Amino acid sequence: MNPNNLVIVDVETSGLNPFLHQVLAIGLCPLGGQVEPSTVYVKHETINWSARAKEYFPLYQTDWERYALAPAKAAAEVERFFSSVSSSRPVQLVGHNIGFDLGFLKQLAFLSGKDELTGASHRVLDTYTMLFLLHEKGLIPSSALTSDGAFRYFGIRISETQRHTALGDALATRDLFRAIFDKFDPTFGGHLSDEHRAVAGR
Repeated sequence: MNPNNLVIVDVETSGLNPFLHQVLAIGLCPLGGQVEPSTVYVKHETINWSARAKEYFPLYQTDWERYALAPAKAAAEVERFFSSVSSSRPVQLVGHNIGFDLGFLKQLAFLSGKDELTGASHRVLDTYTMLFLLHEKGLIPSSALTSDGAFRYFGIRISETQRHTALGDALATRDLFRAIFDKFDPTFGGHLSDEHRAVAGR
């Protein structure tokens, strides 16, 4: 596994159901430092809101209104980001409960007339699954199984203005992913070079 090929993803949506609600923002953050993190905002003619999603929307509404793109253009921006991280092979996505994010990325692909977004592997990594395994090994308490609980347990700070924004949560999940690596084994992936470790640890 090449850590330079990993991209943390977090989506903000108008609700929980990709068949009913819409993807509004996609936070993309490489594990390494070779590409700057980015947010892609997605514009829709109609938005179906859940109460909680509408409550969080003001946190990023100004940027959404300024930068949101039609789905096809947003999909192209996401694919361009993947290519900038790794042009030779698909990136591998990382997220917390990543199945949720994948459902809305599939929605974006569908809205742009595609079966899937180009440049991302079908193989993904889920931080919740990793936390569950750590808990089963007796290495972390059950309170660290939620994202908020994990951030507290590992001392990851995210401001109230950035929490529940796509990029803010992606950056915090990147720190969580690194902390999980160290909890499993400080020398996780012993076959990786020191150079790769240095990049992943920036």
